[in-house]
Amino acid sequence: MPAHSTIAYPCHIGKPKNLFVEDYVKIRYGLTIINANKESVYVKKYTVVAPDVTIITNSHKSTVSIPQVLLGESHINDKSADVTINEDVWVGTRATILAGVTLGRGCIIGANSLVSKSVPPYALVAGMPARIIGVKFSLSDIERHEEALYPPEERMSHNDLVTLFDTHYKDKKIFGCSDSLTEEQKKTVNKLKAKRGLHI
Repeated sequence: MPAHSTIAYPCHIGKPKNLFVEDYVKIRYGLTIINANKESVYVKKYTVVAPDVTIITNSHKSTVSIPQVLLGESHINDKSADVTINEDVWVGTRATILAGVTLGRGCIIGANSLVSKSVPPYALVAGMPARIIGVKFSLSDIERHEEALYPPEERMSHNDLVTLFDTHYKDKKIFGCSDSLTEEQKKTVNKLKAKRGLHI
């Protein structure tokens, strides 16, 4: 297991060797990953996966002349693809993520959502199927957040963020808080960083 990452039990992972978890990830109890030998799940740093999340890297397509009971075993016309959960993502409880989905950095997946399409960075999505209902922070607050979490070479550029906002977040509500932390809040955060060995 990577440094300072945890997976709570019980959990069920079809092919554990195909689950790749980076440092500082917290996966709560009840995770189910339904994956086959050639399908992988990637979970990047700072991400939290809430209880009872399901990730499915393979889906079956109804096919004339093949009964449902044989469809899964035959893998004929399946959609088989990896799932990637990028940095600093929050996946809400009982969300389901389907084959081929990439969750963009910093996005939030609402509880009980069905995610069938990739999600852009910093989006707030919810529903069945999930759709964008908001954005995590304002553009300037995302830049502040990126400066706090990532070295310069890992940060999203200003131009990329402008494009992101122009493409996805016009007239979308802002979910997160932008207030400066109080001294007491800073102490709390610093204690938690020390406890988890987080040096940012």
